[in-house]
Amino acid sequence: MPTIDIKKMHLYNNQVKLKSKTLYSSASDAKIQTKRKPQISLLLGGCKSGKSSYAYDYALGFGLENSQRIIIATSKERINEISDKSKSINKKNDDLFTIIEDDSNIDFTLKNLPSNTQIVVIDNISVWLSNLLENNEDIEEKENAFLEKLICANEDVVIISNMMGLGIDPSDEKEKAIRDVSGSFNQKLAAICDNVILMVAGLPLKIKGDLL
Repeated sequence: MPTIDIKKMHLYNNQVKLKSKTLYSSASDAKIQTKRKPQISLLLGGCKSGKSSYAYDYALGFGLENSQRIIIATSKERINEISDKSKSINKKNDDLFTIIEDDSNIDFTLKNLPSNTQIVVIDNISVWLSNLLENNEDIEEKENAFLEKLICANEDVVIISNMMGLGIDPSDEKEKAIRDVSGSFNQKLAAICDNVILMVAGLPLKIKGDLL
């Protein structure tokens, strides 16, 4: 009798949560199309709270043949760090993720992803906003362009962002501006995301929707 491989599923309270849009029959390798729509998830947390590790681990659940997992790195400085983090998750594989650098035009990158992309992790949206401030770009225009593409995404998207408003009020005006812009945009993202998760000491806390 054909059976369904549930390795690519998450179980919550005896309910099946599909990670991919396709199920496999272990007897005939037949593909069964599902109606699951792409999910947008926001991961919030402080430095070293476990945001990236949680996101990358979730992305590993998307592993259909000839598909890609994309990480959008929002600064050159983060590329090596992101590469090291992604490889540390599974030391047997060096090509788990395709890393794309984009420190400004994330909307363009989302629009032009490879057709076989299943999931995108954006690491880190707060760094992206900091780049925009540093380069005196029109932040509202950039935010709106990104949000427009985000809600039309055909892939699962996980957005990593920093919680910058929980500490001491910064004395530096630049740091205040980054905190304020990041905090405001986090609210916009949370409003449209299916899932919002706060990472604390490596543990995910559900704020909206489901855990990943």
